[in-house]
Amino acid sequence: MSKSFPTFGNLIRLEVYDIDQMKTLLNFLELSPNLESLVIDEVNFTGNGSGHVSTFKVVPHCLVVSLKSIEIRKFTGFLEMVKYVLKHGRVLQMVIIETYYSVDPTDRRYNNKRYNKKNIEAKRVEALNKSLMTILRQTPWASAGCH
Repeated sequence: MSKSFPTFGNLIRLEVYDIDQMKTLLNFLELSPNLESLVIDEVNFTGNGSGHVSTFKVVPHCLVVSLKSIEIRKFTGFLEMVKYVLKHGRVLQMVIIETYYSVDPTDRRYNNKRYNKKNIEAKRVEALNKSLMTILRQTPWASAGCH
């Protein structure tokens, strides 16, 4: 991280809407040492190596001392960021993940009366929730009091 960037010492809540590199978000978190709440709203991180968590060598200070909550809205199955925050978030108290599954409206099954879009979405969200809970139970959590 360059020393020329400002530090956002008064920032305690951050909502992220349009960011595609996880490393960019982690760099911003490093500049926000007192961040308490992080909201990620339907962010789609790209999978190239430059944005990969393992390339980020420093754990942002806020994860260790101040980040108490993280909320991910419209979660579509990208677990790397969630695992990273759980692994390093020592003072986390709450993690909220709103699962989301988008069904392709051109899917021919919608023309069949046995299926409808809501039922397909509900079943896929339920499957995503079950998979997510299994993975999160196996992930190490730095904060014992987090739920």
